[in-house]
Amino acid sequence: GAPGVFPEPQQDPVIAIAAVALRQGSREPFLRVVFTLLSCAPLRGATVRSFQTEKELLQVKFGGKNGDL
Repeated sequence: GAPGVFPEPQQDPVIAIAAVALRQGSREPFLRVVFTLLSCAPLRGATVRSFQTEKELLQVKFGGKNGDL
């Protein structure tokens, strides 16, 4: 999208979603994962999961099968 303009779903795909998980009381994450559209270089300390389409990326991340988010 253009600078200063909110992304439009029809032309600006989600390209990456990153998440970390911590146990209550812990300062260090026990899980670091990045879901990415197409390929991504390895990220130290994180699991990278790549997908061929935005739909596949979002279905896995959000646990859906029908594409409705």
